Amino acid sequence: MRITHKTAHVPLLEAVSFKDKTNAYSELRSLDSAVESVIIQTCNRIELYLVSEQGDRTVKSAIEYLENRASAHTKDASKAIEYSVNHDALNHLLRVTSGLESMVIGEGQVINQVWNAYLEAEKAKATGPVLNLLFNRAVNVGNRVRRETGINKGAVSMGSAAVELAENLLGSLNEKKILIMGAGETGTLVAKAMARRCLNPIFIANRTHERALRLAEELGGKAVMFDKLGEVLVDADVVFCCTSAPHYLLTKDLVSWLSKARQNKNALVVFDISNPRNVEEAVRDLRHVKLYNIDDLTLITERNKQEREKSVKEAYKILDQELPLLENAVKADSVREIVAYLLSQVEECRRRELAKAFTMMGESDERRRKIISDLTSILLKQTFLPVVENLRQAATNENPKLIEVATKLFNTK
Repeated sequence: MRITHKTAHVPLLEAVSFKDKTNAYSELRSLDSAVESVIIQTCNRIELYLVSEQGDRTVKSAIEYLENRASAHTKDASKAIEYSVNHDALNHLLRVTSGLESMVIGEGQVINQVWNAYLEAEKAKATGPVLNLLFNRAVNVGNRVRRETGINKGAVSMGSAAVELAENLLGSLNEKKILIMGAGETGTLVAKAMARRCLNPIFIANRTHERALRLAEELGGKAVMFDKLGEVLVDADVVFCCTSAPHYLLTKDLVSWLSKARQNKNALVVFDISNPRNVEEAVRDLRHVKLYNIDDLTLITERNKQEREKSVKEAYKILDQELPLLENAVKADSVREIVAYLLSQVEECRRRELAKAFTMMGESDERRRKIISDLTSILLKQTFLPVVENLRQAATNENPKLIEVATKLFNTK
């Protein structure tokens, strides 16, 4: 279940976005039959990965859930929501981790975003065996695609795409005064891309000032306290807003006041690549201010896609290999509980009978006991290994009758 840059505008993504993930996972647990979940949320996508035995009911509940979150944008959400199930859902996840679904094809950021989203869900105890398997394998596939295709060579992130747009608009950035608000992952990417283009020191502001200091020191820039932003804004040429603040940092009133105090005769160019937005939309109405957001990066990202056409084809070939393997792994894992129960019962029986045998043998040295224990363990493994493999194969081949017979035969439930 997803709303992405492909179908949604920034205000809709902003409306649906989650401010409190802990609360969100509690809400997802209440959806019809959803037993596992992961939320992926970036500046241009919000995706829900759900595991359920009642697919249609859960899809319907998830759609209604996202529509309700959209509030005033409900009609837009109804048109923008996309969903995939089973085979298509696995394929979509692989496309995401491979960078094929990104606004900037091949971007490297998305792998970390997916993995961090998974770890966050795991910490919230929202994941289970299915999503544990899927996300571990999907991240591995994403890494393989980048390693073997070079799809990310020279690839731009959202941050560097914004820098490229700034360069297209303003020409050389060498002598420009640049302010970057936010020293997180996106802010760091913007700063590094800008450092290669700008001779002047870059000003970096962050709520945690120490983080701004570290990044400024690394790039030869200058750290700015948040309460001193006005001193930089009065003569800045370009501002990049890329924090995770849940409210506006640059309001129309603030920017209007700064415009009157500006010492720079050039227009102030502002790029808002945050989610939720850090800059009030009404700023766009001010004279001598030009505001751009994620929706304005389309031309840059489309050109990026064309340049990577060959790598994209190679990436799809890899996905054609990996998707059947992932599907088979998911199917085989569906009998995990049966296998685990069977092996635990067998092992319990082995230990019980072994203890009786040792008692009957009386005193014996530790070496003999270990030899006997190892022998019984090997015999049982060799005996039940074909059974386990046949169960997994039955699941892979979608043979429920054989699984049902095995369940009754070994009294596993």
